[in-house]
This record gives sequence, structure tokens and C-alpha cells, in this order.
Amino acid sequence: MNSDATSELLPFNPIDVIEEWVLDCNWDFERESDFELMVVIDGIWCPLHLHFQWQSELEAMFFACHGEVEIPQEVYSRICELLMSVNNQLWLGHFDLIPETGSPAFRHTVPLRGQQAFNGDLTEDLVATALAEWDRLVPAIHLVCAGDPVESTAVDLALMDVAGEA
Repeated sequence: MNSDATSELLPFNPIDVIEEWVLDCNWDFERESDFELMVVIDGIWCPLHLHFQWQSELEAMFFACHGEVEIPQEVYSRICELLMSVNNQLWLGHFDLIPETGSPAFRHTVPLRGQQAFNGDLTEDLVATALAEWDRLVPAIHLVCAGDPVESTAVDLALMDVAGEA
């Protein structure tokens, strides 16, 4: 069954709801298709790319958030270890490395089978979680890239909850 035929049977298209939410945020976006939306926003550490894709056959919303962080080849395995350690602590989503670029990405798929609606609050929660986790990870990546000899320091930094801003 192809996506076009399936979309006619669904009570909603989450991409439409996400597009409205993104418009309310005044973010630039590109609607790749009826089932895919790309957004670029300013993150704390670098521009962040948000990718939403509705997979109607699975009745699931795929979401990814990645930034333009270069991982030197000599620390690639240490970054993989860092991501595994961080992933063990996450409740939602996970980090991996994009094969084409080697950059880290936060990914999460939301199953929506049987749901009759999708709203902006769900989108906001999804994006807020990704941004918070991304903002916690980047300093740890920089520590590892700078040659921090203690891997646990980078993990502790990535998982530390802070209050306020310096």
C-alpha cells in the first residue's frame, strides 16, 4: 500500500499540524512532500535541523534533530562510546551518528496507531526534548574532541541538570 492511498484513509496528517505549529513559531521550513517537513532553527551551539516524516503505513511519526558538529576521525570511537553512555540515560529518543556526515543526531519515532488527532503540544514536547538533550550533549562532545582523558567527565557533563544561565 503506498503512502498516497493510505493518507486518504487517515483521520489526520500530523505533518499539517506540525506545519501550523512551525508557522506559529515563525521558523523557516520546507515542506518536502505531504509527508515530510524540514526546519532549520538557531540552537545554542549551532544551527539545528529538524526533520519530521509521517510514515502512514506504520502510523508513526519519525523525528530527527541534528546539528553541524564535526567529529574528527581520531575520536570517532570515543564519541560512539559517549553516545552509548548517554543513550542509556535517556527516557525518550536516542542519539546516533548520521552515516553520510558522521554528525550526531537525536532521533525519536512516535507511534500514533489508533489516534484520532495530533496536536501542537505533542510537537512542542518532541522538539523541546530533542533541543534539551542536544544542548546537554554538545559540551560533552567538545570535551571528548579536545582530548578529555576521563570519559565519565564528558558523560557526567552531558547528563548534568543545570539551573539558570552563566
